[in-house]
Amino acid sequence: MLTLPNFLGQLSFLPSSWPQILILGMVVFYLLALSFFVLKTFIFVKILFGVGKKDDLKSVLSEQMSKMGELKVDFSELQKRVESLEKSTPFHIQKVGTMRFNPFDDTGGDQSFVVALLDGNNNGVVISSMHGRERTRIYCKPVKEGKELDYPLSTEEKEAIKKAQNP
Repeated sequence: MLTLPNFLGQLSFLPSSWPQILILGMVVFYLLALSFFVLKTFIFVKILFGVGKKDDLKSVLSEQMSKMGELKVDFSELQKRVESLEKSTPFHIQKVGTMRFNPFDDTGGDQSFVVALLDGNNNGVVISSMHGRERTRIYCKPVKEGKELDYPLSTEEKEAIKKAQNP
């Protein structure tokens, strides 16, 4: 008849002392932790390279390199577009100055106005609106380097240009 001590004695692969049991437990724990990290790395690689798409690491890396080449081409095209925009920027309207005023003594309120629209080189136009009792007149005069070009500027138009140049 087998009793528990006799049965344990027949199992020779089991350690018989506590230090051996402790070492065996630590080895099992280490193997479980190592298996966990290997599984986690395996899942990460599957997510990174895609499931079932490519079996060969070389083909995956070559595909990634070709995508990087496409991005470099796209980046160079964007850089060219930015450079062309930077070159044309001084010629866009950048400065705006406005002024309201009353040009006639017989009307009330500042219903007339002047708008100066200038680019980065202080070239542009001055738009004036003169409001009277019977009609409203609108004038447009060119401006070159912040000064009148073909038509003389009124005091209000000069003031609107100064406001545009010095906000």
